[in-house]
Amino acid sequence: MIRGVACLMRLKVKKTMFLLGVFLLISPVLFSQMAMAEEQPTDTLNIENGNISISEVGKATQAGNTYTFSNDRGLRLTGTSDQYGITVRYGVGTGNPVKLKLDNLQIDTSKNDLCAFSILENASVVIELMDGTDNRLTSADYYAGLQAQNLGGKAGEVRITGTGALTAIGGRGSAGIGGAQNITHWYGTGGNITIDSGTITAAGGEEGAGIGGGYKGDGGVIQISGGMVTARGGKYAAGIGGGHYGLAGSLDTTSENINAQGGDGADAIGNGADYTEKNAGETVIDVQQSTDVKVDTASTARSAQTASSREEEARQDTTEPVRKAGAGSIILSFGLLLLLMGAELGLCKRMEKHCLEDERSQGQ
Repeated sequence: MIRGVACLMRLKVKKTMFLLGVFLLISPVLFSQMAMAEEQPTDTLNIENGNISISEVGKATQAGNTYTFSNDRGLRLTGTSDQYGITVRYGVGTGNPVKLKLDNLQIDTSKNDLCAFSILENASVVIELMDGTDNRLTSADYYAGLQAQNLGGKAGEVRITGTGALTAIGGRGSAGIGGAQNITHWYGTGGNITIDSGTITAAGGEEGAGIGGGYKGDGGVIQISGGMVTARGGKYAAGIGGGHYGLAGSLDTTSENINAQGGDGADAIGNGADYTEKNAGETVIDVQQSTDVKVDTASTARSAQTASSREEEARQDTTEPVRKAGAGSIILSFGLLLLLMGAELGLCKRMEKHCLEDERSQGQ
């Protein structure tokens, strides 16, 4: 009898210790996922901590964490990085632009096949250059330094304000500010670009405008009403306007402090070189009054439109809040804990039965 009671007590102690051990083993993961799932308020993000994605107006994600910010005050972006970039997701800010404030933000992803700062189609952003700051955005080949382009009539939109400085340098085939040379059949037409103030220096990569279109891209819609603007086009591209083979687009440059320089055969402000030849053997799709999007053939145009739609859907899928993934991990952790508890309890019951049988046999 005494041996049986002792056996049961040992089993209960072992059971308790086992469950406690399992809980301690899982709890770091469990509580870290709970912390990640919560939205954390902030007014500043540092690019040194990872890629920054603006997924909604007033909401950003970085390194698996979701942050909320007051769009009225704006989100301050700072830090230095050569491996991380900033993306404003598809359609974010339409009708209510996202307000971002650059505070000595220095991004150079030229060696990491990445865009330093990308504003996707139908997204709208107001960038304030904070007083006394020097901000630099340098992208890899086939990306604009500050990328806002028009794909299939869906234009990214950026308005630059403030009293600080911004230098934007595009990679090969891409503008300093504006369009990028795309791997698909959509060419690098600039988006809607407005400069109200600030000291702006924009340099296009080879065949990319300083401000405007990338390779075979028109300038898009460009308005420069203030600030001190220096724009230098790459080889065969305009300082402000079209990339190589690209038309000027819709230009409204009323500021008196503009210094623009085009590449070989291109206008300082206007068309890229060889623009009169760009329609040879190509189909032109009228997207808006100021922008032509060109593809090789009509059939290719249809396939490119389909590909563009798939890309848009993929981008929209990536805007799901991180907290959903965090909640799923929490449920998974609890499920694993319950499964282990059930298995251990079943084992303990079998051992208890064995102890009782052993006790009866000894009593006999």
